[in-house]
Amino acid sequence: MSVYINPSGSFGFIEGTNALVKLGTATGPTPGAATTNSLVKPIGGNADVAFWGEDNLFPQQVVADMEENTSLATMLQWKAKAWYGGGLIYGLVTFDEKGEEVFKQVRLPEVQEFIRRSNLKRFGIEALVDISVFSQAFPELILSRDRKQIVSVSTQDACYCRYAKAKTANDIMKRLYINANWANGGRYDDEYTTTVPVLDPYYDAVEGLRARTDGFKYIYPISFPSPDKSEYQLASWNTVRRSGWLDMAKAVLEFKRNLMKQYLSIEWMIEVHPEYWKWKFKDWDDKDEEERRRLIKQELTTFSDVMTGSNGAGKSLMTTTVQNSKGEDVAAFKVTPMDKKMSEGLLNEDSQEAHSHVFTAGGVAPTLMGIQPGKNMGAGSGSDARVAFNNFISTSTFEQDLVLEVLHFIRDYNGWPENLEFRFKQPLIMTMDKGKQVQQQTS
Repeated sequence: MSVYINPSGSFGFIEGTNALVKLGTATGPTPGAATTNSLVKPIGGNADVAFWGEDNLFPQQVVADMEENTSLATMLQWKAKAWYGGGLIYGLVTFDEKGEEVFKQVRLPEVQEFIRRSNLKRFGIEALVDISVFSQAFPELILSRDRKQIVSVSTQDACYCRYAKAKTANDIMKRLYINANWANGGRYDDEYTTTVPVLDPYYDAVEGLRARTDGFKYIYPISFPSPDKSEYQLASWNTVRRSGWLDMAKAVLEFKRNLMKQYLSIEWMIEVHPEYWKWKFKDWDDKDEEERRRLIKQELTTFSDVMTGSNGAGKSLMTTTVQNSKGEDVAAFKVTPMDKKMSEGLLNEDSQEAHSHVFTAGGVAPTLMGIQPGKNMGAGSGSDARVAFNNFISTSTFEQDLVLEVLHFIRDYNGWPENLEFRFKQPLIMTMDKGKQVQQQTS
């Protein structure tokens, strides 16, 4: 006989009795639990590498966790696309007699050639995806043979990038190792690794690059700062991994999968009064999650033995009473024949709560993602979505500025007009009474 318990401890299923049990309690996710996904192989021989994570595979673990959650990957990609908006544009900035900025798009041959050579649209979205997922990105600049111009820009995949370990106080983040095989034992000094010098974006980066002669391509690192981090930043949404809520969402799916295998044979719904557990186990409130789940499984096994017994014990079990918080005697158990309607929506609360934590950690209102998983499948009103989208865009300036910073550095190095600026063409959703639904703005 197999006993299954859903991750929050609110439902159980007894395979031998064909009974679904509403437990009247919840164990909840383990506070501070790390994600269970682990693909790591111990990596040796990398004394010169500043490890990203304890095993140097933090980015690979993040991607694996994203691929197992139905909301997370899409939400992070949505953020990058929302930041990208209508794409990258450029123009000249002047000011009118009132001091108001005037941005006018132009076409300059040298800039057009740079955009064509760099495939700038791809650079923009790839950099924003890495910022969304990892809070940092690794743009790579290519110099001309005479070193007078930056002729193209691209983004190295963050999963492949590792900084060289600093050997002195002034040596931090001076070199970047690029290798797609870290998860397969890749080394900083193997034939598949490319070493690229890194620019310091804080102190006159243009003159700093002009003074260097150690290569023709350089990494210009960009990142959203996080407290107490140096080489590698930590995206704020990672709290949903470390808190255990990603594991909760995964466990809900696994429980439902096991339940669906027995769906047609479920005959009974057993509801357990919450006070039963405190009556049965006097120190219930003091027990941790692991102990509660062990006791729940033990009780479900007893339920099955009693209900399938031939001595009538099941009848006496179902008439057991406990006292509620008001001192009233109430039935400890309620048994109801199962029908399809009773099974609809089971565990939706668990699923909805887990997914809501994903959206909260990612800073995205669920209404912007369409239908929200859970019992109440509505996505909110159009007004809710409009306000949420405009709020999101208006608070995303810095993430966009990180990408624009690279392009403005290129402008200054190449000697393009000082008042030339790159912008993201950003749509703002307007109300219907404005005469149009979408208004374009640059940011």
